[in-house]
Amino acid sequence: MKTGNVLLILAIGILVGGVGHAVFADGGTDRSLKVFSMVYALIQKDYVDPLTPKPVLTGAIKGMVASLDPHSEYMTPQEYHELEIDTKGKFGGVGIKITTNGKNILVQAPIPGSPADRAGVKAGDEIINVDGKSTARLGLENAVHMMRGRAGTSVDLTIRRKGVFQKKDFILIREVIRIHTVHDRMLTSRVGYIHVQEFSEDTAKEMKEAIAGLLAKGMKGLIIDLRNNPGGLLNDAVDASSIFLPENKVVVSMKGRRQFHEFHSRNPRPYLHFPIVVLVNTETASAAEILSGALQDYKRATIMGTQTFGKGSVQTILPLFDGSALRLTTARYFTPTGRSIQDYGISPDVIVKQVIPRGMKSIKVPREVNLKHHFLNPDGAESKVSIPSDHIQFHLPIGRIPLKQDNQVQAALRLLDRNPKVGGESVGLLAPAGLRSAS
Repeated sequence: MKTGNVLLILAIGILVGGVGHAVFADGGTDRSLKVFSMVYALIQKDYVDPLTPKPVLTGAIKGMVASLDPHSEYMTPQEYHELEIDTKGKFGGVGIKITTNGKNILVQAPIPGSPADRAGVKAGDEIINVDGKSTARLGLENAVHMMRGRAGTSVDLTIRRKGVFQKKDFILIREVIRIHTVHDRMLTSRVGYIHVQEFSEDTAKEMKEAIAGLLAKGMKGLIIDLRNNPGGLLNDAVDASSIFLPENKVVVSMKGRRQFHEFHSRNPRPYLHFPIVVLVNTETASAAEILSGALQDYKRATIMGTQTFGKGSVQTILPLFDGSALRLTTARYFTPTGRSIQDYGISPDVIVKQVIPRGMKSIKVPREVNLKHHFLNPDGAESKVSIPSDHIQFHLPIGRIPLKQDNQVQAALRLLDRNPKVGGESVGLLAPAGLRSAS
């Protein structure tokens, strides 16, 4: 790991090197530690079966940190290693994006061209076993760890596809999976589209390359799709914002007990001449909310969709001596105008709920405010603030809706079509059912 400070948001984190010595300033803390030591000694001495110390202590540390807030976490060496892999955008695996529904592990989408995609794994499939081990017992993190591995090795996934088959084994050969977080295309002769899956090391660079390519094809207006984007690297979110903002503008600020820091746009040649619509939804979080908030505050883009996740806290990743790490909440972040979006989220300029096609599976997703131990918004007015229910969408589709059937994308196209800078081209789209405030 590199020394020095690296900013990370995983829905938001800061990676820093080194941990100082703990100092306990009061007798109450010392007394509590004595109680902890006594309880541990009694468990080791009198529990019905002999126990290995490490899992017991790991569980105790995890419980202590989890009691703080939804995003602070103690990570074992294995979990920390997985985190580092995720931020690099490259790993050995089968190419499946997965999510959970209770204890069930579901395929959100196979990565196009991956071993899973070529074998016929589909969005909505339930992964029952990994190499014969039940995913209900493994949990999400262990299942992910088992699916990853050295390229050229195999893994056996047992899958249930509702209404098609109860159990089917897919033996997949792992490959080096490179996560391209940005995908682009021209939707019409004048409107470009960029889908940003998350913010990893190369996301801002990929966005710049995509925009240059779209402009070369005649783009006059741009749709940036940040739906289901959970966040990623803070530096990349700042760099992504810098693509569209004048140089040296405040993109985001962080305030903690012992820190205040502003991050400024740092692109001497930003793109300022074409209109932008940013699509967001319930799972637009963290770094994606930073980009959305910055473009909204400077009126550089129209934000369209539904209320975002609402994560306005900052975590610091603190590596520990044994290879484990502590992700600890250390600050809150604020948009350029000083807004905290904690619990509230970003309120779109244009509300458009996503219409889920008939027959497509959906899943209920929480927002920050629904999580246990979540922080209140620092404005102190949260109990008096009510977000209209029609601004929030709790059920989202599993997998991606084809763009031609995606009513939010179509609404963005119509909005850009009315902008004189785009040229008034008729995109010939019918208004789908369920559209509001965008026709």
